[in-house]
Amino acid sequence: MTPEKFVNAEVQVFNLPSESGRLINVMMTTKIIQVGDIEQRIYVGKDVTALYSGLRKATYMLVILGIIALAVASFFGHLMAGRAIIPLKEAYDKQKQFAADASHELRTPLAVVMASADLLLADPSINNPFLKEVIGDVKSEVKKMSKLVSDLLMVARSDNNALKVKIQETDLGKILTQNVRMMKPLAEKKGILLTGEGFRKIIIRCDEQKIKQLILILVDNAIKYTPSGGTVAVRFDGEDEQKVIFSVSDSGIGIAPEDKDKIFERFYRVDKARSREMGGNGLGLSIATEILRLHEGQIFVDSELGQGTKFTVELKKNLDRH
Repeated sequence: MTPEKFVNAEVQVFNLPSESGRLINVMMTTKIIQVGDIEQRIYVGKDVTALYSGLRKATYMLVILGIIALAVASFFGHLMAGRAIIPLKEAYDKQKQFAADASHELRTPLAVVMASADLLLADPSINNPFLKEVIGDVKSEVKKMSKLVSDLLMVARSDNNALKVKIQETDLGKILTQNVRMMKPLAEKKGILLTGEGFRKIIIRCDEQKIKQLILILVDNAIKYTPSGGTVAVRFDGEDEQKVIFSVSDSGIGIAPEDKDKIFERFYRVDKARSREMGGNGLGLSIATEILRLHEGQIFVDSELGQGTKFTVELKKNLDRH
């Protein structure tokens, strides 16, 4: 050990070999003393190997005790949280079941009211224009309620993992053409140009009814949020061996950047006043997302406020789910 290793009057610890060759911890300090013209250095040291060993063992013991305490706390915390959440989970499950049961039970009386309204409108003995207008209003409201009940039933079944898909070979081009043809009268009534007919044959494996519903939701939304004189276009954008891509675009009000991440949430409506006026309930895009989840597909939105919106859908060509 050389004097250069020491700092005057400071306490330092060194690992030094003992007479037996074992390394020991030595705490040492030094002091330079001037005696006349002679400078001398005094060294003082103490073996602290036992102290260091004890501190090391105590540190290890504290770490082990800390880990054990953390594991015990986590276990009891998980146990208590699990017990506390059981009533909440039961209440949530009952709420989901109630929504499903209520939606299912409401379908029959609504169908009866709708049929009754149709009969009354067709009854030649009712000539009063006011009564016919009232019956027409009743029919319109029942139709809106029937759609809401149907949407709620689908959402409830989705929450209960009760939604099933019936996979079969389907012509996507035919479905797109049918949806455009079916929605044209509604678009024309609003003074909107709806384009997208004559799609070529595109065979995919999917649940035909649910894909029809998906396209209907997108086209219906586009028409709802496009003002008179605007355009809505349904396009087939391409395919490869794994997937097909189609889109629904409009020249409507568009979506603000802060709303893009929220439009697929249940009951969320970008323009609440307009949605209420048009009968929207904020479930359409949520249901569309669920349909795509069942088909392992994706949906993308590209929109600017006041510049229109484009929804692009990717579907697997050969879905293997049953």
